[in-house]
Amino acid sequence: MNPEVTRILGWDLLSASAQAAVLGILVLAVRRLLRRHLSPDWRSALGVLVLVRLVWPWSVPTPVSLFNVTAPLLPPLNAWSLPLDGWQVVGWGWLAGVGFRAGLALRDVLRVRRWIARSRPVDARCSRLWQGVVARGPAGIPVLQSDEVPGPCVAGFFRPALLLPAGWTDRLSDDEIRLVMLHEAAHLHRGDPWWNGLLEIIHAVHWFNPVVGRVLRRLREDREEACDFHALSAPEVDRLQYGRVLLKCLESIPADEAPSAVCGWRGRAQAAPRALAHRVEAIARFSPGRRTWLAGACTVLAVALLGLTDHEPLPPRRIWLLEPQTVLGLFPFAPVSPAA
Repeated sequence: MNPEVTRILGWDLLSASAQAAVLGILVLAVRRLLRRHLSPDWRSALGVLVLVRLVWPWSVPTPVSLFNVTAPLLPPLNAWSLPLDGWQVVGWGWLAGVGFRAGLALRDVLRVRRWIARSRPVDARCSRLWQGVVARGPAGIPVLQSDEVPGPCVAGFFRPALLLPAGWTDRLSDDEIRLVMLHEAAHLHRGDPWWNGLLEIIHAVHWFNPVVGRVLRRLREDREEACDFHALSAPEVDRLQYGRVLLKCLESIPADEAPSAVCGWRGRAQAAPRALAHRVEAIARFSPGRRTWLAGACTVLAVALLGLTDHEPLPPRRIWLLEPQTVLGLFPFAPVSPAA
């Protein structure tokens, strides 16, 4: 690739990622401060603002921009601050990281495809319950059982399927199985399998940015909580029973990370106690009539105004703000003759 093109593309990538990191820190702080007052969908919208900042094509200088605060704290850098040889080294290092992340994602995709290929249809009982759940939702999604999956999950990017562990339904009643299926159907209704693919692409491109990685993890946690709310909004769902079923399912999940092509809890409950505690607490507080759209809309609008606008250069100083001797040097003054 042309060295000048490498320089320009590298600078665009780094500057966009740095701006997204600054916005991501603000989003993570707002999430923590207002977690009880924002629904998981509104918290997800805050995370999406960080992803939008990564590809934001416009420059909109405003006096309220977040970058008016951060710009004076950073050294003056531009695309020519690093020599061409340095940009080439950075480019090859970035490509190596992208290749590594893409390899991990491909490994997960192949692993999930093997799960689906080796799975078998569930019994008539589970098929009947699944048909009752998806009667008002996504249709044409198969439900299968596998000896390899650790817990119930929606697997696959392009042709998703609901996978259940073999023999898992023998330990649950029909009502408990229905609650689990309501949660998994919510993933399909929201299009989470396709979102998984997009998040993996973003993670691969910005693998070097820890703030972006943390925002992506929070988006996945919000996704699980949003599916909980979707299931709890269904008729004849008891919060206490749903919470018990959730904990019963998580007990059987091993500590290994779930593949990226899977919508489900990523790792054992002990691996993320704070996230699990927030999730259980949200289930306990859930109220079907609760409305958070006003707080959510105002918060998202305020963060968008701060984070999707750019640094505004300071206006030129007015002449009366200059030092007196400078003012006197700008204007020739006629000598004043003494009074007669």
